[in-house]
Amino acid sequence: MTSRVGSVPAVGVLLFAAAALAGCSSSRQAGMGVSRSSSALPSNRWIVLGDSIAGIPLGQPRKSVEKAVGHGKSSRRGLVWYFGGRLLVDYWFHDQLTTRVEAVETRWGGFHTRSGVHVGTSRQALRALHVTCREGECSRAAGHLPDAPGTLFTMRHGKVAQIDIFYG
Repeated sequence: MTSRVGSVPAVGVLLFAAAALAGCSSSRQAGMGVSRSSSALPSNRWIVLGDSIAGIPLGQPRKSVEKAVGHGKSSRRGLVWYFGGRLLVDYWFHDQLTTRVEAVETRWGGFHTRSGVHVGTSRQALRALHVTCREGECSRAAGHLPDAPGTLFTMRHGKVAQIDIFYG
């Protein structure tokens, strides 16, 4: 009986310590712009060039995005981080706030194209995507009309550092 009484306070202390650490962790995350609901990993990790990242396509209404993945965390008016800062969605176009996805951006290596290109991929591996490279950027336009969608790969030290899909 003594061992049970002695273990109950020990378990209580452990539970209290775990709760306190979780509280510190979530307040730290809140300070970094990450909420519990928006930090879940995306189930869709596909990048479709000139179209979408994580199943969030250009032109999709913001209400549809929020219904599918939650509200995210705004960093500036029209810029919203989803999936704990893994995906930035821009709702600005030609200096105006819109209600639709105008651009998506990631610096997280967990998203990838069908051919396996992701943040961290070498410049040489981008050749399979038929991109044009110059001055630290590789790009691929999805059309020749003004404001046609495109994909931009920002390069650092010969590797993809950021992927943007946007209307040109």
